[in-house]
Amino acid sequence: MDNTDLISNLLGERSNFILIGLTGRTGSGCSTTANLLSGSKLQFPAGNEINYKTQPYFTGMDTKRYEIVKKYAVENNEPFKVIKISELISAQILNLKISDFRSFIESVIDKDLYSKLDDVLKKSEFIKSQDEFKKLTDECNYFVDGTTVLNNKSKNLNISKWFEIIHQFTMKLKEVLKSDLANSYVSIYQGAGDSIRRTRKIMPNYRDQTFVPEGLFELPRMINRLIKFYRYKDKLDKKKTYIAIDTIRNPYEAKYFKDRYAAFYLVSINATTEDRKKYLQDKYKFTVDQITDIDQRESGKFPSNKKNENKCGSCEQELKKTSGYDKYDELIISNVKRCIEISDIHIFNPRNEPLNHNVLKAQLAWYLSLIKHPGLVTPTPLERVMQIAFTAKMNSGCISRQVGAVVTDDAYSIKSVGWNDVAKGQVPCNLRSLEDLENFSSDTTYSEYERNNEHFRKIASDELIKIKDLGQKGRNLAYCFKSIQNKVDKEKNQVHTRSLHAEENAFLQIAKYGGVGIEGGKLFTTASPCELCAKKAYQLGIKEIIFIDPYPGLAIQHIISIGVTPPKLIQFRGAVGKAYHQLYEPLMPYKDELSYLANN
Repeated sequence: MDNTDLISNLLGERSNFILIGLTGRTGSGCSTTANLLSGSKLQFPAGNEINYKTQPYFTGMDTKRYEIVKKYAVENNEPFKVIKISELISAQILNLKISDFRSFIESVIDKDLYSKLDDVLKKSEFIKSQDEFKKLTDECNYFVDGTTVLNNKSKNLNISKWFEIIHQFTMKLKEVLKSDLANSYVSIYQGAGDSIRRTRKIMPNYRDQTFVPEGLFELPRMINRLIKFYRYKDKLDKKKTYIAIDTIRNPYEAKYFKDRYAAFYLVSINATTEDRKKYLQDKYKFTVDQITDIDQRESGKFPSNKKNENKCGSCEQELKKTSGYDKYDELIISNVKRCIEISDIHIFNPRNEPLNHNVLKAQLAWYLSLIKHPGLVTPTPLERVMQIAFTAKMNSGCISRQVGAVVTDDAYSIKSVGWNDVAKGQVPCNLRSLEDLENFSSDTTYSEYERNNEHFRKIASDELIKIKDLGQKGRNLAYCFKSIQNKVDKEKNQVHTRSLHAEENAFLQIAKYGGVGIEGGKLFTTASPCELCAKKAYQLGIKEIIFIDPYPGLAIQHIISIGVTPPKLIQFRGAVGKAYHQLYEPLMPYKDELSYLANN
């Protein structure tokens, strides 16, 4: 074995199999990214061709970093196979009787569109596509039903024909739903995905059906069978296996692949809200209301009941009951917000020039090169600081959500670190328990109110009864004070939270320990600043706020987008968390690698 083969073998575990899951809001560019990855002639732009709003996208040392990763990307570019979740949903649709599919559509669309359904199903060529689909019995048994396993005969499965039928049906159905059924493609396919997660199949009125836990991973299992098939075939042909999943919008589906594949990277594609909405309106003719409904559905929130949308917060529980809501809905619905939060790599895709993908291509070159060859370049300043914020959030004792924040000067020099947690000297929520509260434990751990208010203690006791069996399995029965107090008051009130916000904590650390001024500095947060923290950032003269969470509520529109010196908001782009180490930690010192290759 010569030294070139030695290096290739050492890198082989990273470069022979790559699995990417794309996630992002509708219109952000996941399908565009998938199409670029699947192209055999993907061209990466030169540095001077990468601009955003007339300004160079890469500046300073990042310009040199890009030159290095681009050179590697050009020499080692191979196309990805793309698995579209929408097409797997189409496969499930083709498994239905036409009458069942019609009933399902009726449960999703408005009643005034029912009269068009016969024509829609006819134009979609449902019967013809289904006949062709069911002729591929072996393929359906393995890929859809999972009733067969990979064996020596599996290499004969005609996956190309199987996908061709599904793809053609999907495109015809999408077109007819767009033209004849009020652009209802997204809502029908989102509903079908939710139905599969809840019941393992597509059913009308699926939210009234009993939750089947296995359904949560029904689509991931279909994808996994395809992955295994592709890897099996490529090993026979001595090829590398590169696969992109388009598009993951449920965090538990993402977790399925995170737990099974070390080579899996969840990649979020992000666009500015204004550009994304304009793109959807111009290309797909979505109305403002349709985009709002899609965004709400993808935000992890229970879809609003417009008849009741003006009800007060104290009526929320009653609305959930009357609308058929149950706790499992939170597991099955799309939650792009959470998917973005847990993403390994965040990519920015400007939508202001729909035909210009140079910024997107450049970032693909960057991260594909690092996936295949870790340590080619060092992290960007954005990545370095956000990784510290990401690490800091693990210190949070909040049982609802962990957030980290870092404040730097304008040169990315760190001035303070914070995370959401209780004030110093108090015990965080994850270290307290309902059992201790019931037994009148320490007066330094539980407040006077918690120990003496009868109404509060009654509700806390009821909560303990509900989950007491979990304690017998070794779990600490921690509780959220705010949630119990809101039940006492019968209203939602964020004031009752025990924790300081991460951004707030980072600001206070500077004041507490006599730090330097931070006017003109930067705030990094693993979430996004709320209205209160946004006001504090504005008052302190923060120049830039770099955030991950793309759903900042009124903080941007009301608090920040006003006045003469508003902070600039930048959605984070780069690798974070486990991927930060996977991509930037070299296999061996680069000097040693070059030395081995030179002495070949």
